[in-house]
Amino acid sequence: MKKVTILTLGALAVGAIGFALTVSGNRTSISEGGLSGHAEDEGHEDHNGHDDHGGVDLTPGQMDTFDVRTATVSGGPIAVMIERPAEVVYDENALAHVVPRVAGIARTINAAEGDQVAEGQVLAVLESRGFAGAKAAYLASLERLALAKENFARAEALIDKQIVSKKTHLAAKTDYAEARINLRSARQKLLALGIDEARLKAISEEADADLTEYVMRAPLSGTVVARHMTRGESVPIDREAFVVADVSTVWVDISIYAHDLERVEAGQTVIIVTEGEFETEGTIVFVTPNVSEETRTANARVVLANTPMRLRPGMFVTARIAVVEEPAEVRVPATALQTHEGRDVVFLKDEEGQLKPRPVTLGRRSSDYVEVLAGLRTGDTVVTDGAFVVKSQLAKSGFDDGHNH
Repeated sequence: MKKVTILTLGALAVGAIGFALTVSGNRTSISEGGLSGHAEDEGHEDHNGHDDHGGVDLTPGQMDTFDVRTATVSGGPIAVMIERPAEVVYDENALAHVVPRVAGIARTINAAEGDQVAEGQVLAVLESRGFAGAKAAYLASLERLALAKENFARAEALIDKQIVSKKTHLAAKTDYAEARINLRSARQKLLALGIDEARLKAISEEADADLTEYVMRAPLSGTVVARHMTRGESVPIDREAFVVADVSTVWVDISIYAHDLERVEAGQTVIIVTEGEFETEGTIVFVTPNVSEETRTANARVVLANTPMRLRPGMFVTARIAVVEEPAEVRVPATALQTHEGRDVVFLKDEEGQLKPRPVTLGRRSSDYVEVLAGLRTGDTVVTDGAFVVKSQLAKSGFDDGHNH
C-alpha cells in the first residue's frame, strides 16, 4: 500500500489554513479541519441500481464550518413557472411632468438632469408678463374691495339718519358685493397658476414686489430625469420643462399572451431577472382586461421596491410567473442540484455517512424546488446547502487519486 503525504492549501474556503492530504488505497482523508472522500469503487451498485461513485466524509464540525446542510427527501407542491418578456417603467404615481402655467422667459435655472430635489424646491424662475397681469389684477381687486367696503360702511351708518338715499345705499352695497366677487376671481386665478396662500399674502404685503417673477417648484421629491429649457429661452405652457421621478419604486410591465390569460392573475408570485442576473421577487397587482391591438398581448403589472437602485426604467427583463402549484412525489430544493461528469446530481448521504453524487432525472422546476423523476426516493438524505463545497472537494480528491498510484 503506497502512502503519500502532500502539503497544500485549503481549496474549500478562501483563506483556509494548510492541511495534509493522505491517500491510502482508495480512501482519502484530510487533517486539520479538511474534508475526506472515497475514490470510486468499481462494480459496486447502490440501492437504486446506480453505480457507486467516490464520496466525501464530513464530520459534524466540518459541516458547520463549511455551512453544509442535509435534509430528508420528501414530496410536495412545485410551482409551475412560465417566462415572459417584461419592461421596467416609471411608477406613474411618483412621476411628475413639470409644465409652467404661464409663458415666460427663463431667468434662472436651478436644477439639472440627475439632480436630487425635494418637494417644493425651486427648479427655475421665469419672467412672465402674463403672470404680472394676474398679480396686478389681484392687487387692484384688493384695493377696490377695501374702498367698496369703506363706502358701504359709511352708507350703512347714514341710511338710518336719512342723510343718504336708499338708492345710494343700494349702489354702495352692490359695489361692495361686486368687489368681493372680483377679488375672489383674481385670487382663484393666481391659485390656479400655482401660487399658494402664503405667497398670496406676501404679494399683498410687498410694496415693490416683482410682478413678473414666476417660480417653478418640484411637485415631489425625486430625481430630475429630464430638463427641456435653457437660460433666456422662451418657455411655452404646452411643453414640459422638467420631469421629476421618484425611482425608489418602479413598475414592471409583463407581456401576457392571449393563451396565458386564463392562467395569469393578480396575486401570483413573479421572479424578475435582469440581463446581469440580478433577481428580485414581487407580486402581480393587476392584469389589464384588454389585449393590445398592436402587440396582441395583455399587461400584467408588478410594483417593486428599488432600493438600492438595481432596476432602471427602460430596462428589458425576464419575468418568471408561478402560475399554479402541482404536487410532486419526490422533490429537492434547487440549491441541492449540481453538475458532475456532465450529469445532474445531488449528494446523497449513504449508510456510512459518506456524501456521494447521485445522478437524477429531473422534471418540473420552480425557483425553490425541482421535481426528481428518477434517482431518489422519499426518505433519502441529501445535501441541500453547501453542495458546491462537497462537489469541489470530490473533484479535488479525484484529481489527487489520479496522480498518486
